[in-house]
Amino acid sequence: MKRKTKDFAYAIKVQRNELKLLFDSIEEDETRFYKQWNEVKKDKSGNPKIKDGVIQTRPINAPIDRLKQIQSKILWILRSNFPLPDYFFGGVKGKDAVKNGRFHQGNKFFFQTDFKGFYTSIHSKWVEETLRKRGFHPDVARLITRICTTKGSIPQGCPTSSYLAAMVLDDRSNTVFQKYINLGFKVTVYVDDITISSPIDFKDQTTRILEELREAGFQISFEKCSYKTKDPEVTGVVVKNNGICATNHSYRSSIDKTKSEASRSGHKNRIDYIKKVSKKKG
Repeated sequence: MKRKTKDFAYAIKVQRNELKLLFDSIEEDETRFYKQWNEVKKDKSGNPKIKDGVIQTRPINAPIDRLKQIQSKILWILRSNFPLPDYFFGGVKGKDAVKNGRFHQGNKFFFQTDFKGFYTSIHSKWVEETLRKRGFHPDVARLITRICTTKGSIPQGCPTSSYLAAMVLDDRSNTVFQKYINLGFKVTVYVDDITISSPIDFKDQTTRILEELREAGFQISFEKCSYKTKDPEVTGVVVKNNGICATNHSYRSSIDKTKSEASRSGHKNRIDYIKKVSKKKG
């Protein structure tokens, strides 16, 4: 990956001149390349999240067609050449939220947290640093960073966002996660949902875990931190000692006549999928 811009352009099958023009155009006015809106956050019941009387939203920056196409090509290069560690379950082919929960099956003590404003907290400079550490030529790292970030950080809504964010998180926090894996804990990362579990009580270590993640530069969403010992919900799945199952909310919603047929069907399909994953060996 130490190749220069012309080689990278060839690898993603885009003309070098087009990449340069795109870079310069984004530098001049990046707002022309994104459709922007605020998406309402939903709770587990599908209702708008409200805090202090205000409906909570997240900013979405969706790239226009050609930019999105080029970002998708870049994503292919990243996935092909830089696989994430096994403990990453978000945005990884063959893995999902259900399998993320199932991985922790059998443990008794669960610590969960996530990051505040995860995507927008990942600075462009972190992205470029991560790419350069992976061996990208400085010019190519700068090019990718500019094409895949906006307003100085990773946006929500781009094909590359989840994978680039995971690469940065791995770069900055791998030693933290690997430390606890080596100590016998189970660790998974699903986008910004961190789950650490163990057969033995480790509540006295949770403060240190949070400190280590903060030292890596991430902001902790303390209201979402939890330490549980009985049937915890992990990325939307209830994890038991001998299996996993859907949440009570999913079961209720699957038969709730006040919900649309599509909604009920979606919950039924999820319940069936969780049962299927639960029965698989390994």
